[in-house]
Amino acid sequence: MDKNLDIRDLSVVVAVRDHNPNMLTPDFLKGSGVVPTDWELARPPVLSSRTTKIVFKNGIKIEAKPGIITFSEGLIEPKTPHEIEITKLASKYTAALPNLDYRAVGINPRRFKTFGDHTQAAHRYLTEKILSPGVWQEVGETPIQAGINLVYTINGVPLRLSINEAKLQIPEKEAISAILFSGNFHHDLVGENGNDRLSALQNQLENWLKDWDSFQDILVNKFLDQNHLDSIMAA
Repeated sequence: MDKNLDIRDLSVVVAVRDHNPNMLTPDFLKGSGVVPTDWELARPPVLSSRTTKIVFKNGIKIEAKPGIITFSEGLIEPKTPHEIEITKLASKYTAALPNLDYRAVGINPRRFKTFGDHTQAAHRYLTEKILSPGVWQEVGETPIQAGINLVYTINGVPLRLSINEAKLQIPEKEAISAILFSGNFHHDLVGENGNDRLSALQNQLENWLKDWDSFQDILVNKFLDQNHLDSIMAA
């Protein structure tokens, strides 16, 4: 695997007032047609009244806590956005439980940007290219640990963007220094009744790619400018 990785993943978080985590079981997922019957579990499911977590061998994860259902999927290029499963799964799952009180949905893309063997490049990128260098960074005995939280409004929707240093753990390899960009597009579900809010939820899930594309566009054009990356790699 190329050491200069660009890894992306996506999660969908549905806020629902009356969802019991016990509703989420492998039998329900397969019996209701949410997932194909031939999907295999990666490990025994965690089933309890407070948290239920089901992980499939294909990397799909579904977790339920009181009031929240999370669908997540790890993506490694060249998998295209159109091959992403979880928005379809979230749509099928919520359609199978139409009487629940759905309130909001979050479309949460993430992207890890690594810098190959340049172990300090991620730190320099954050402290020299995104932040302005200054004496405020020189306090203490060790280099500062920095994280940035930003809030944008994209097409009327709030995007919360966090930027942090990270260690990306690849199986059977040493951890790789990276920058983690974490996004959250928060959509409140507006409607006079449950059917209206369910319809709004399904509409957001159908149009999730708008959020995904906005996130990637901001990163490529505003944060991952190739001139900046080249200067960091050359240092």
